[in-house]
Amino acid sequence: MNPEAIVNLGGDRFGLLNAPDVHAEDRVCLLLLNAGFIHRSGPFRLHVRLARRLAQAGIASFRFDAPGIGDALARSDRPLLETMRADMDVLERKHGLRRFVVGGLCSAADLGWQLALTDPRVIGVISIDGLARTGCWYRWARLRRLLAKPPRAWLASLLRRTRRRASPAMSADELRDWPEQGIERVQIGGLVQRGVALLFVFTGGAGYFLHPRQFGETYGAASKAESVQFDHWPQCDHTFFKETDRRKLIEHLAQWMTRRFAP
Repeated sequence: MNPEAIVNLGGDRFGLLNAPDVHAEDRVCLLLLNAGFIHRSGPFRLHVRLARRLAQAGIASFRFDAPGIGDALARSDRPLLETMRADMDVLERKHGLRRFVVGGLCSAADLGWQLALTDPRVIGVISIDGLARTGCWYRWARLRRLLAKPPRAWLASLLRRTRRRASPAMSADELRDWPEQGIERVQIGGLVQRGVALLFVFTGGAGYFLHPRQFGETYGAASKAESVQFDHWPQCDHTFFKETDRRKLIEHLAQWMTRRFAP
């Protein structure tokens, strides 16, 4: 198979498949989903570099644009989940790929989570700045941050809170495509029971995630399962602007994929 092949998805849509010459029946393909409205190459070409790093480990990956994003100019009347599953059908039919890891950054994490819940071909999820709830540990972390500031900063913070109450901003769970609070515990339990491997990374750019104990508070007992890995990188920003942070993420994802799914 060509190490990097163009795959026609129908209409004006296509993707780039990095597929090393591995013929194992149980080979895995990482679907690199769009981070918001960023082109399939990813923030600062993150997806391109990750795909080529994975190819060195013998792991396939597919980077492509959802309808209405990047090079896929035409929007679709079909639900996005249905479109993504149809794209997986194309990869299965044309290239024999039947096992997928899905996800990515921000909205890609949300979509990957939904795909995993609806398609049994998904055996892994990468969630970078994905779903998390703002409970007591979040409030504790905010309080600690406030107390660490000089007293004059307290007044400025109080004024900002007063202004927000006058014109309240939308919370993360209102802006993102997340389930109703509490359902995520049932969902992760089902994924763990199915044997899906889950990697969660939260950065300092996720303003709704301030304390590592928020993870267990959000996902409950299943967060401690062997198939679940959680990392908190408060020093990194949301799009991994720094080159050193991008290198760290690429190597981290490559090692996790290799450990879990290398042929």
